[in-house]
Amino acid sequence: MDENIIIPEITLPKSVVALFDQMEEPYCVKNFESRYIYVNKAAMDVYQVDKISDMVGKKEDEIKSKLVEYNNTAQEFMRQDSIVCSTDSPMNSLEIHPEAVDYPFITNKVPFRDINNRCVGVLAYVKKLEVYSLNDYVKGNMPGSLLLNKPDDFFTERQCEIMFYRLQGLKMKEVAKRLNLTENTINNYMQTLYDKAAVNNLREFKEFCEMREYHRYLPKRFLSNQHIDFGSSII
Repeated sequence: MDENIIIPEITLPKSVVALFDQMEEPYCVKNFESRYIYVNKAAMDVYQVDKISDMVGKKEDEIKSKLVEYNNTAQEFMRQDSIVCSTDSPMNSLEIHPEAVDYPFITNKVPFRDINNRCVGVLAYVKKLEVYSLNDYVKGNMPGSLLLNKPDDFFTERQCEIMFYRLQGLKMKEVAKRLNLTENTINNYMQTLYDKAAVNNLREFKEFCEMREYHRYLPKRFLSNQHIDFGSSII
C-alpha cells in the first residue's frame, strides 16, 4: 500500500457482525493496509488459528499460519487487496494451497464501503470448491492463486484456453489431446500468440504472460459448479 494513503477507520455495525458470525462460510474485513478488522470463526478455521487476536489487527505477513507462509502467499493476498482498493472493483481467485488446506476454494474480494459509499477496505468471503479429488493438476506447476477474471482483453478467451496448458508445461501433443484439436492447430494458435505478444519462444511468452498476469488466469470453460475440467483430467 502507498505509505502516504490515509487509512479510514472501519466500524462494523453490530448487525453486520452478528450476520457474519453466524455464516458457515469464511468472512473477513480488511482495511487499506490489508490489516484484518474482522474475521468470523469459519475464516479462522481456514487459517487454522485458535484466537481472533491471531488475525484481527494483523496483516497477512504477520499471521502465524501455514496458509500464508509458503510461496509468497501473504504478499499475493495483500497485492490482491491493494488492487481491489485502488480500482474499487471486485476480484475473484481460485486458491489451491495443498501444504495448508486440503481443498481448493474460491475467494471473492469486493470493496467494503462506509455509509457514504466510499471504499474504506476489502470484504473477503470464501466458498469451498466442491471437487471429488485434488490430483497433481496438470503438471503441478500452477501458482497458488488463479484468477477467475481475465486481466484484460489483450487475448481472447479461446487463446487463453490454448496458452493455459502451454504455460503449465504441457507439450503441443498433450494440449491437442485435451482440447480435441490437431497438434498442427495448436502450433498455429501458439504462433499467433507469439506474434501478438511480439516474442519468439515459449520462455519469452511466459515472461510476457507473467507481466500481464495471464499466467494466473483460469479460463471459464474449465470451471463448472462441481469440478474443474481440464480436458482428460478432472480435479
